[in-house]
Amino acid sequence: HVDATHDDGDLTMIDVPTSCVGFVTGSQGNFLRSCEEEWGTLMFFCDYHGPCTEGKVSERLAIFGLASGRAGAELKVMAAIETKLPGHFTKGLSDSCCSDEWGMDTLPLSSEDLSFALGKEGATRKKLARASGCILEYVGNV
Repeated sequence: HVDATHDDGDLTMIDVPTSCVGFVTGSQGNFLRSCEEEWGTLMFFCDYHGPCTEGKVSERLAIFGLASGRAGAELKVMAAIETKLPGHFTKGLSDSCCSDEWGMDTLPLSSEDLSFALGKEGATRKKLARASGCILEYVGNV
């Protein structure tokens, strides 16, 4: 069992809707393992009791690691959830810019702009992230 009391500066927790737990886990845990590999994190569901959890609307996913890795992994999970449940995170989001040293900006994109910003096999997204020194992930069209 992991909760907020276990956070000593290296933990991010995200609620994953129960209908998305299998999708976020991936076949034999492949999606979570690939996120861990890409972002240098450790990720697991805190209290998963199987697919027949009556009345439970979400499961808590713990992400351990450095702040930048946790942010990247969290955004990757949010994108997966948004794929399965469109609007879950993006409904009502608008253009916003965080002025803090560490934060998250949002910029809704049209489908055409998103396609351009992704590029072939995500190449443009990776170039933009590298050039800006930012983590750049698309959650839906945001």
